[in-house]
Amino acid sequence: LMEHLQRMGESNACVKRRSGTSLETLLAASCLYDEMYSVHVGDTPSLLKDGQPIKSTEVEATVNVIYAIGWSPHESQPKALERGTAKHRMTEIS
Repeated sequence: LMEHLQRMGESNACVKRRSGTSLETLLAASCLYDEMYSVHVGDTPSLLKDGQPIKSTEVEATVNVIYAIGWSPHESQPKALERGTAKHRMTEIS
């Protein structure tokens, strides 16, 4: 999960973040995710244990991405014209 977040550029999105995540925290999170969100995806014939295929699982995860943009006026920004001074009506534009 952390690898996917990092590839999305989202592993550093918190303003008051710690300098890093410890290995113990990642291992604990991994164990919890495996226990709570594992999904059986079938047998893996290439991996055998005692001549039997190993059951393969994946972990489901949901990611919410929040985008934000900031804006503040500046004196160099063009000002809107007064109402009614347009040269064309919106109904004329197609």
